[in-house]
Amino acid sequence: MTEVEGTAALTPEPADREAARKAAAARLKAEHDREFAAFVEASYHKVEGILRAECRDRDMVEDALNEAYLHGRVKWSTLRDHVKRIGWVIITARFKILKDQQRRQREAAMAPEDLPPAPQSNIVDAWEAQEVLSTWLSQLPSRQAVVFQMEHDGFSNQEIARILGVTEISVRSYKAAAKKRLRELAEEAGYTDSESRRRQGGSRESR
Repeated sequence: MTEVEGTAALTPEPADREAARKAAAARLKAEHDREFAAFVEASYHKVEGILRAECRDRDMVEDALNEAYLHGRVKWSTLRDHVKRIGWVIITARFKILKDQQRRQREAAMAPEDLPPAPQSNIVDAWEAQEVLSTWLSQLPSRQAVVFQMEHDGFSNQEIARILGVTEISVRSYKAAAKKRLRELAEEAGYTDSESRRRQGGSRESR
């Protein structure tokens, strides 16, 4: 056997290389499937609890969770190394919920007789009106809306930071920005709180 013949014999055939590539891909997929299944099992109820605290519609929450986790499985090759995986799922699912809520609002707007009566302009704290709050939250950046709602539902800054994978300083920043924008939306809608009325009263007295 010549040297050339011996070298050729050691070179894998194209079919062998393709089979090896497919076997490696199958092993990687199986490994990712196991990792993702463990992630879902560890995070599902935690994420569900956060979303249910904000949205009472169980079906809407489940649909959003299923879509978020399906999307997460597709992106798992990059998401698996993400330090904020749970936060990513929360934001993705919440975005789906907000879109569904906006769609329902548009559908309801087409049937005026089915709309609830408009809120009275003398409501002291507009944030107590959950339906109004949900509408305003949909106009905020998703991270600000999630942080505000989690605080509204009783989560501490430390808990929010741990769940979303951000610093407590970031949580406080998101919270302050959300409250500022919600206050602006409330004033644009004709709502006032005690603080804004005091400011307005002080301005009038100074004049």
